[in-house]
Amino acid sequence: MKKLTILLTILLVSCATFKEQVDKQANQQLTSTASELSHRFYLVGDAGNASENESTLPLLSLQKRLQDAPKNSSVIFLGDNVYQHGIPKKDSEGYELAKHRLQTQIESVNGFKGQAIFIPGNHDYHSNGINGLKRQEKLVEDALGKGSFLPENGCPIERVKISEEVALIVVDSQWYLENWDENPTMNDDCDIKTRRDFFLEFESLIKKNRSK
Repeated sequence: MKKLTILLTILLVSCATFKEQVDKQANQQLTSTASELSHRFYLVGDAGNASENESTLPLLSLQKRLQDAPKNSSVIFLGDNVYQHGIPKKDSEGYELAKHRLQTQIESVNGFKGQAIFIPGNHDYHSNGINGLKRQEKLVEDALGKGSFLPENGCPIERVKISEEVALIVVDSQWYLENWDENPTMNDDCDIKTRRDFFLEFESLIKKNRSK
């Protein structure tokens, strides 16, 4: 059986809404056919704008929905996990609010039987660059374990095996768009050092999944 490859890409420009977007008819169909699904994905974007000491209605709704989610499920936070400027240094103004905004998303997957993955967006780089991104990765992985923030180490691309039939190719497009001169340590922990190498790796992963 050929493997299904799902490509997740964070766009530079996001259209954000903080209202829950639900197709009730589609949701009923998913519920009725749950036993037939190979894997279920919950995709959540632009979730990092909670007010101080509060969560958001979409995240509370997600948490409730995940209570009955099967183990063969994944929640993927699609970027802009911390508005507006990612995670600053711990002693900086705005750190506690930024951490809280990330924490509300982490708490929404408490008790979830499946896998949760956070992917960075452009706001997760704002002002704090690659260092802020790595601070966010540490907070997520301290709470949810290794592999819950991808790609790791601020790198651009990573393949994740979900099941025998499904694989994710996770791409951080902001890595490609960032001003590397402003982030001189951008690729210190990455095997991929250039944009050309990124495209070669991307092509290789696509061919690898199609051949299986």
